[in-house]
Amino acid sequence: MSSFSSEDNSDSTEAVDNVNTALQELQVDEALRGAGISGPSSSEGKTFVVDPDVFAQWTSGQHSTSRNASPKGNRPSLHRGEGDNLEESQPAAQDTSSAGVPMEIGAASGKAKRKKNKPKSKRGLGAPTGFEEFYVDVPLTPVEFKEEQDLYDPRIEYAIQRFCVRRNMDSAKKDVFDKYLALGGISAGPKQFAGGLDAANISDMTAAEITLMKATHFVHADKWGDDGAYEVDFATCAKAFLSSRVPWLYDLSGPDSVKQVKAKTNIIRNFLNYLLHHDVCPEYRLQVLTARGVCDLADKELPMVMQAQSYLPGEFQTACSEIFGGSFRGIHGETPAWATDARDLIGMKLDLAKQTFRIGMSTHVSDEVAKAYVEQNEKSGITITKIYKVALEITELIRASTEVKIFYEHHPAAKGLKPLGRLVAKTWDPPFRLPQDLTHEEKAAEASSKPQSEVHDFLVEDYVLETCFVGMKLEVTVREMSFGLKFFDTVHGIFCTFYTLLPNELMIGWKIPEAEPLPYREKSKEARIPAGILDDAEDPMEDDEEI
Repeated sequence: MSSFSSEDNSDSTEAVDNVNTALQELQVDEALRGAGISGPSSSEGKTFVVDPDVFAQWTSGQHSTSRNASPKGNRPSLHRGEGDNLEESQPAAQDTSSAGVPMEIGAASGKAKRKKNKPKSKRGLGAPTGFEEFYVDVPLTPVEFKEEQDLYDPRIEYAIQRFCVRRNMDSAKKDVFDKYLALGGISAGPKQFAGGLDAANISDMTAAEITLMKATHFVHADKWGDDGAYEVDFATCAKAFLSSRVPWLYDLSGPDSVKQVKAKTNIIRNFLNYLLHHDVCPEYRLQVLTARGVCDLADKELPMVMQAQSYLPGEFQTACSEIFGGSFRGIHGETPAWATDARDLIGMKLDLAKQTFRIGMSTHVSDEVAKAYVEQNEKSGITITKIYKVALEITELIRASTEVKIFYEHHPAAKGLKPLGRLVAKTWDPPFRLPQDLTHEEKAAEASSKPQSEVHDFLVEDYVLETCFVGMKLEVTVREMSFGLKFFDTVHGIFCTFYTLLPNELMIGWKIPEAEPLPYREKSKEARIPAGILDDAEDPMEDDEEI
């Protein structure tokens, strides 16, 4: 160490202060330890201290360096490269100078520390969604109950908003929930022009205000009030959504049909349970309970409807269509390699169709129908007398008896065929039928002369009847034969017992038209044609005038 005078010492002290100030601005820590500068390990909240003796050695040039490192290499760099890690970039080896100051030497390590991903628990991926099978909301405290009673003064809008905040919905669940609300007349969509939420904005907000800022579901002002224009009906909305919208919006077929249906109904059921638990609308409690029962009924019926759609019209109906000229006549092709059952085939060969028809006639039709068939068949007078499209409601399912099953199992002519049962149905007035444009007199005459409900009886395979239930709705094309047999070979739709159709979806996005529309302003010819085009072009009428 060299000695300094008082004047030199004061200059050094002033220089040390300047360096300390510069280092605080550069926010460097570890890279300066080789120069005897110490500080906190973090570069935030920085306070660096320089040893005056070490600084004096550097400024006087008396500090000795290692023979393997140049003086320039020993001086610390005050420049931080992009992506550099100061802690890992320090040399691993050290050398001690003649002044006893440890000096770090060697090349910096090349790789920076790799950033670790957050675990799933901290990213919210493993958190409960609120839609688990046995999930329940925690009991409310008196303070929370009082807060929600004040909050739910606008009722369903705030209830929906808080429900969305308390449930972890992915895109699939949110899509189902938004479509359910849209059918009920509640707007669902992104909230525009509201800005983002940060700690500064929400620090002084209440829970109700934060929920409102995050909301994406709203009830428009035209639906408020008790003017009678809109009716609150939870049960009807649940029936319409689960029976008329879900089967058409989502693919529920396949082996996991039950799971897919429950995934949809669980979202609606969870929301209804939330309304009951938080006492949002006590005067509609009975309706909410009924709507929840509709979800339970949909879990049972919708998978059966999907399965019945793949089985109907059945083999006997297809055989009648092939023999007597129905929609399956002549469309049978080669048997596909993947076909394992007659249900996998499209159409039916004529020989197999005749065999299926004769065995079914011998075991199920009445003596009168059998006698009429024999007589007309001998004279080649069998014809189709009526073809009509009709909506039916199943009233009775008569399964194959034990005697019939034994006959199909042991009779040589019935080998490979399925035993038949009976499907009994009555006519049904579907809600999707378009109203006829009739006068008041014609409507009154039609209402007075409306025929009684007609009963239809069809022969259907027993395995197909397993997928049907009493109350199931069908829309089919029926063909009546001249000897008294009816069959249907075209199925237009199969519906649940609670099938309901609401026109609410037609009103999605509808806006009230302006009372006074903007006046039409016709543009002049000069405004419609760019300037200069008419000046250079020839007038097409000049030649006509000369002719």
